Amino acid sequence: MKQELYSSETLSNYLKNNKIATVDELKNVLKTQSRMTVFRKLKPLDYISSCSHSGKYYSLKEIAEYNKYGIWLHGEILFSRYETLKETLKHLIYDSAKGYAASELHNILPVKVDDVLLELTKDKIIIRKKNLEFIFTILIHLRTVKSQN
Repeated sequence: MKQELYSSETLSNYLKNNKIATVDELKNVLKTQSRMTVFRKLKPLDYISSCSHSGKYYSLKEIAEYNKYGIWLHGEILFSRYETLKETLKHLIYDSAKGYAASELHNILPVKVDDVLLELTKDKIIIRKKNLEFIFTILIHLRTVKSQN
């Protein structure tokens, strides 16, 4: 029987010990130059990629320690149960009773969210509404607004 040169178990052990890694680090672990080999070995491991740092960091779902918002911060590296920053914002806003001020979202997600919020607004997935009494911007999911009409 031919011995497997590159092992998913090797990556799993490395990630369990280090929690997160970049593709270059995982290539070193497998002693390969191939990104594809890394991803082939990650696939059966149920891996996740970061929402911050352009998805540069990888971990295992079983390692992630998500908070009540579905966010896991490892140092300054952000991972989300919802995978992307866009999906994370959609879920946060959708699940909220009254929406969020942009500053509140900044407190929950310690990354730049403005561009994604603008994109969600342009795509009409959320709306921006000014509350004149408190003079701050609230983001409300369209379903909530439609049900009020």
